[in-house]
Amino acid sequence: MNKYLVFVLGENFLLDFEQGPRRVGFYTTRYVEARDEEQAEQEAVRLIREDEHLRALMLNGPDDSPMLYAERIEQADSLEDARGYTYFPMEDPSSDRGLS
Repeated sequence: MNKYLVFVLGENFLLDFEQGPRRVGFYTTRYVEARDEEQAEQEAVRLIREDEHLRALMLNGPDDSPMLYAERIEQADSLEDARGYTYFPMEDPSSDRGLS
Protein backbone atom coordinates (compact mmCIF):
# COMPACT_ATOMS: atom_id res chain seq x y z
CA MET A 1 0.00 0.00 0.00
CA ASN A 2 1.14 3.52 -0.79
CA LYS A 3 0.58 6.68 1.24
CA TYR A 4 -1.22 9.60 -0.40
CA LEU A 5 -2.14 13.17 0.41
CA VAL A 6 -5.51 14.02 -1.18
CA PHE A 7 -6.61 17.65 -1.55
CA VAL A 8 -10.42 17.72 -1.68
CA LEU A 9 -12.89 20.39 -2.77
CA GLY A 10 -16.40 20.23 -1.30
CA GLU A 11 -19.25 22.20 -2.88
CA ASN A 12 -22.90 22.89 -2.08
CA PHE A 13 -22.79 22.09 1.64
CA LEU A 14 -25.66 23.70 3.57
CA LEU A 15 -24.23 23.88 7.08
CA ASP A 16 -25.67 25.04 10.38
CA PHE A 17 -23.21 27.66 11.67
CA GLU A 18 -23.70 29.69 14.87
CA GLN A 19 -24.83 32.64 12.70
CA GLY A 20 -27.41 30.43 11.00
CA PRO A 21 -27.49 28.18 7.94
CA ARG A 22 -24.98 28.99 5.20
CA ARG A 23 -24.30 27.36 1.85
CA VAL A 24 -20.54 26.87 1.63
CA GLY A 25 -17.79 25.06 -0.13
CA PHE A 26 -14.56 23.98 1.49
CA TYR A 27 -11.06 22.71 0.95
CA THR A 28 -9.60 19.97 3.10
CA THR A 29 -6.84 17.37 2.94
CA ARG A 30 -6.75 13.74 3.92
CA TYR A 31 -3.83 11.36 4.25
CA VAL A 32 -4.74 7.83 3.24
CA GLU A 33 -3.21 4.46 2.45
CA ALA A 34 -4.24 2.99 -0.89
CA ARG A 35 -2.92 0.83 -3.70
CA ASP A 36 -3.30 3.63 -6.30
CA GLU A 37 -4.60 7.18 -6.82
CA GLU A 38 -8.13 6.05 -7.65
CA GLN A 39 -8.45 4.15 -4.40
CA ALA A 40 -6.83 7.09 -2.55
CA GLU A 41 -9.55 9.41 -3.88
CA GLN A 42 -12.30 6.99 -2.85
CA GLU A 43 -10.84 6.60 0.64
CA ALA A 44 -10.49 10.37 1.16
CA VAL A 45 -14.09 10.96 0.06
CA ARG A 46 -15.28 8.16 2.36
CA LEU A 47 -13.47 9.71 5.34
CA ILE A 48 -15.08 13.09 4.70
CA ARG A 49 -18.56 11.60 4.23
CA GLU A 50 -18.17 9.76 7.54
CA ASP A 51 -16.86 12.81 9.44
CA GLU A 52 -19.30 13.06 12.37
CA HIS A 53 -18.54 16.74 12.99
CA LEU A 54 -19.35 17.67 9.39
CA ARG A 55 -22.43 15.42 9.30
CA ALA A 56 -23.77 17.07 12.48
CA LEU A 57 -23.69 20.48 10.73
CA MET A 58 -25.22 19.36 7.43
CA LEU A 59 -28.74 20.52 6.52
CA ASN A 60 -28.85 19.38 2.87
CA GLY A 61 -32.06 17.67 1.84
CA PRO A 62 -32.29 14.57 -0.39
CA ASP A 63 -32.64 16.70 -3.56
CA ASP A 64 -29.77 19.03 -2.59
CA SER A 65 -26.66 16.88 -2.76
CA PRO A 66 -23.26 18.22 -1.79
CA MET A 67 -20.33 17.25 -4.02
CA LEU A 68 -16.74 16.21 -3.28
CA TYR A 69 -13.87 16.38 -5.79
CA ALA A 70 -10.26 15.30 -5.43
CA GLU A 71 -8.40 18.33 -6.78
CA ARG A 72 -4.92 16.88 -6.37
CA ILE A 73 -3.44 13.59 -5.22
CA GLU A 74 0.23 13.26 -4.23
CA GLN A 75 2.26 10.44 -2.84
CA ALA A 76 3.23 11.12 0.77
CA ASP A 77 6.11 9.93 2.94
CA SER A 78 3.95 9.46 6.02
CA LEU A 79 0.36 9.51 7.22
CA GLU A 80 -0.56 12.64 9.14
CA ASP A 81 -3.74 13.69 10.90
CA ALA A 82 -5.45 16.37 8.80
CA ARG A 83 -9.11 16.95 9.57
CA GLY A 84 -9.78 20.69 9.32
CA TYR A 85 -11.89 22.51 6.75
CA THR A 86 -11.37 25.88 5.10
CA TYR A 87 -14.83 27.19 4.19
CA PHE A 88 -15.81 29.70 1.52
CA PRO A 89 -19.28 31.11 0.72
CA MET A 90 -21.23 29.74 -2.21
CA GLU A 91 -24.06 31.27 -4.18
CA ASP A 92 -27.39 30.26 -2.60
CA PRO A 93 -30.44 30.88 -4.80
CA SER A 94 -32.74 30.99 -1.75
CA SER A 95 -30.60 33.46 0.20
CA ASP A 96 -28.36 36.44 -0.42
CA ARG A 97 -26.48 36.00 2.86
CA GLY A 98 -22.80 35.26 2.67
CA LEU A 99 -20.42 33.72 5.16
CA SER A 100 -18.96 36.40 7.42
